[in-house]
Amino acid sequence: MFKDCYALYDENTGFIKLGNSKIEKVLQVNGATVRTACVSDTATCFDWSGNSLWQRCPIFDEGETPTVSFETEVIENLYGIKPHLKAVLCFKGDNGTAWYEYLIFPEIAFIYNQNFASKCGNIAVVEQENKSNAPTGIEEEQNKAEANSVNFDVLDCVPLGSRHLNINSFKLYDKTDYNDMLVEQQNATVYTFRNGELERDGNVFCINDYTSGNSLMMIKHSPTESSALNRKGPDFTMQGNVYATLYGTGIDFNDMPDGKVPYYASAVGVGKTDDIYEEMWRYNTAFCLDDPRNALFCMSNTWGDRSQDMAVCESFMLKEIERARQLGVDIIQIDDGWQLGVTANSLRKKGGVWEGYYADNSDFWAVNPERFPSGLKTVVDKAREYGIEFGLWFSPDSSKDFENYQKDVATLINLYNTYGIRYFKLDGVKIRNKLCEMRFIKLLQELTNLTKGDMRFNLDVTAEDRFGYMYMSQFGTLFVENRYTDFTNYFPHNTFKNLWNLAHVIPTRRLQMELLNTRRNTKNYEGVLFAPNTYSPDYLFATVMVANPLFWMEMSNLDDDYVETLAKISNVYKKYKQEIFNSRVIPIGECPNGMAFSGYACKNMSDETYNLILFREATSEDTYTFKLPDNISGKTFEVIYQNAPADINISGNNITVKFAEQRSFVWVRIE
Repeated sequence: MFKDCYALYDENTGFIKLGNSKIEKVLQVNGATVRTACVSDTATCFDWSGNSLWQRCPIFDEGETPTVSFETEVIENLYGIKPHLKAVLCFKGDNGTAWYEYLIFPEIAFIYNQNFASKCGNIAVVEQENKSNAPTGIEEEQNKAEANSVNFDVLDCVPLGSRHLNINSFKLYDKTDYNDMLVEQQNATVYTFRNGELERDGNVFCINDYTSGNSLMMIKHSPTESSALNRKGPDFTMQGNVYATLYGTGIDFNDMPDGKVPYYASAVGVGKTDDIYEEMWRYNTAFCLDDPRNALFCMSNTWGDRSQDMAVCESFMLKEIERARQLGVDIIQIDDGWQLGVTANSLRKKGGVWEGYYADNSDFWAVNPERFPSGLKTVVDKAREYGIEFGLWFSPDSSKDFENYQKDVATLINLYNTYGIRYFKLDGVKIRNKLCEMRFIKLLQELTNLTKGDMRFNLDVTAEDRFGYMYMSQFGTLFVENRYTDFTNYFPHNTFKNLWNLAHVIPTRRLQMELLNTRRNTKNYEGVLFAPNTYSPDYLFATVMVANPLFWMEMSNLDDDYVETLAKISNVYKKYKQEIFNSRVIPIGECPNGMAFSGYACKNMSDETYNLILFREATSEDTYTFKLPDNISGKTFEVIYQNAPADINISGNNITVKFAEQRSFVWVRIE
């Protein structure tokens, strides 16, 4: 037991009960197999029960009866994850061991599950593809969903109980250098025959019993479809209205690395349909500690002005520090160019590398003595004088399946110990197979443990095969986009759109989103609708301030009036950013497209106050009514900031705003 959490195993019946005051998940063990027998909303006494697939780790032969053990442990000091009860179901057989690990958090209506396997020897494994039941045209009793089969690629299978259902699914896209639609949402009423099947790809699947108002959510904690390893078929299926299955272990069981190999993880949660996304937010924040060290931050990175490594040097960074102080930036990050070695992105020298750094130069990650004669000490000390931290870009060595990950650990620990640098943008990562994945996780874990959670990572999701939005999310923030006015691919409404859409399923405090110096390259946008320079600097900041605003620019090149405007909103933001950090950010209005009314409702989960950031894009109409989740009549409101006049009227759960100008916004606080 831990607070309201429990995990109980009855060896006589083979049933396991996992739960807390909001959810209970019942498992059934039989030989080498396990299945989910029931998931219950303990607050409403609503059960999802019936038939479901049996799971068996393929290292066990059919009919084998391995030794079964069950243990529980209270985990209170795991950096990046809130205290929880951990339950481990272990199968040990002749050919290896399988672990089913479950995390139960107090008063959170989701249970997390990650499986692991370790194989002895070179036994051959016959794996299955995730195939649909194709209709034959032969009419027969609809009984194909009795779920007696075993599928090796299952992460979880939950019984549904033959109800009238619809499903809302979210497919996420990373590799944002190539993708600018980051969330694809689908809704469908489920085919209710028992042998009918619905397939979906994605990471989040919400199943709604629309006759009762109860919902069940299944989350696949894995990279996106384009980056997931050993993918055999769809991520999710519903077998009629009988059971729902998450697929995709990510393991090739015939080519497993040594050691305890992780499956991709999953979670199941319950709640009333009106509340399930709020419950999901609470669950997601269990993997991001409410720690002052992890509060929202403003970071700068000079790469957005495309000087790349040409400008990086001590004198330049001292100018950046002065601007950072004026702008209220919390962290200055030096991108590629601070180090002695040369990467493939260098403008100073051709022939650089994008992995194999230590083979190219054993001192690759030494501080470049020509650009920084006193190391980083001068710039770090100057920044610290102003209360500003330094961060660095770093590229872990992906060569030979991250064979050099321990050298990378030593490199980053040395920078942490020498300069007190805590924030590292990790880029150039290539997760080609499970061994790469395991070693990269070890790198993150070891650095987190060695610094007692003090080191944080900005994990780049702009290119290559990486962890994406939903896998190993406890280690830091996500660097979401590279956008440049030089390439005419920066449009403020698109960055707004991507953050607005991601906010449906990702806590925005886990994301870094950019704003640029829009007075650069204005000729590139002549005659172009939604040209970046038509937006005020504070508007740009407001579109991304529910995330971690990224000043993607050389701040020392900003005009003084640009700095003044950005500093004004940045200083106001600092007063309220902890409230926003504690808030569930709810997208409201219309999806941003350059000609919409859109916004964020930031509901503080500590005291029920709201921060509303409401936008009028380039619309012909000037008035819009935003709908809020709660009735706010009778509450007081205050305009915190606006870049143009606005008239506001509140009635019930509606807030009507008349905006005086296009491309304007108003920030309202309600309590």
